[in-house]
Amino acid sequence: MDEAVEAPESGETVTREAGFSSRWSLQTPGIDIFWPILAVVLTTFVIVVSTVAHSSMAAVGAGSPRTDWTSSPTPTADAPFVVVQISSRPTRAQAQAEAQELRRAGLDAGVLRSDLYAPMNKGWYVVYVGPFPDTAEGRAKAEAITPGIKDSLVRTLQRR
Repeated sequence: MDEAVEAPESGETVTREAGFSSRWSLQTPGIDIFWPILAVVLTTFVIVVSTVAHSSMAAVGAGSPRTDWTSSPTPTADAPFVVVQISSRPTRAQAQAEAQELRRAGLDAGVLRSDLYAPMNKGWYVVYVGPFPDTAEGRAKAEAITPGIKDSLVRTLQRR
């Protein structure tokens, strides 16, 4: 909306645009180029930071997740199966954090609730590697993993 104002020197009426006026308005010479340059600088900064962060993470072993897992057999409700028990934790968050570390190290680790499986004590979240079939071959695969993991043990479980 335009506003009519009387000029003090000449007495004639002039119109001026109503609204916010600032010395940084888009009508200021040179400001039209500021925003595109700022956008390019910020975009470049984000690309450089993300590239450096990605290469730093890869250098410490936190790169892309493994995709070469072979699928483990899914235990049926009534069939026993074998796991390598790594630890038992009182909270799911603690167990999941430990399982994530083991997955980064290259093991197919998971978490299960001990209440659901016999002969486990109830009330714990168990970090495990497996499952393996409850056969001599499955038990041998599980036992081959235990020497590399301190305090791990091979357990035969069955759903309650």
